[in-house]
Amino acid sequence: MLEPTGMLPERPPQGGERWMVAGFAAGFVGLMGLALLEDYEPRKLSVIFVVLCWIPLLVIHEAGHAVVARACGWEVERVVIGFGRTWRTFVIGGTPVIFKVVPLSGYVLPRPRDLQSPRLKNSLIYAGGPGFELIAALAVLFLTGPDVMFQPSEAIPVIAAQSFCVAAALGLVFNLVPHRIRSEGSESWSDGLGILASWKLPDRHFARRIKEPEEDGNQDEDG
Repeated sequence: MLEPTGMLPERPPQGGERWMVAGFAAGFVGLMGLALLEDYEPRKLSVIFVVLCWIPLLVIHEAGHAVVARACGWEVERVVIGFGRTWRTFVIGGTPVIFKVVPLSGYVLPRPRDLQSPRLKNSLIYAGGPGFELIAALAVLFLTGPDVMFQPSEAIPVIAAQSFCVAAALGLVFNLVPHRIRSEGSESWSDGLGILASWKLPDRHFARRIKEPEEDGNQDEDG
């Protein structure tokens, strides 16, 4: 996801939100545990692997936005992985990378430096997230081998590789289907919508972004 369409909440979950997140996590872990214990077979691990692959794919996705933004000559003000309370902050290549305690989503805050082809560059930056996920999935497919990847297997490494590709495919579909995402009264775009809508953004949008950084909150536009 890209900013600036709307940012995920910077505050930690509060009150009922904590219980909702905790309840969902506990319920999921419980159901997965019961499913594994009942007539266990290695293929049942695929569901857990798909979920676990979400976090590395999220990092790859946001890294894709950031790398393409840098390649287009834009500044990357920050990369945020997750939401809620900040867990760790790193500086990579001069860009703050912030990890939060609930790694379910993320965003990149790019900033143009000039008005040279801003709509094309904005569209390419949106495409960078799912593009990097696709590259990662193709790399796993190549290393594992198509003959192995598309056949049922009891080997846990193969199941993990298959699950990674399934998770990447699900992420690509979700991110590339054009739709709006509403959270905490703010709005962001899916990458698919961002790729298309970038071409309609006026020059004044990019000129404003050059002059002053975006503020947290609901804004016009990521990944």
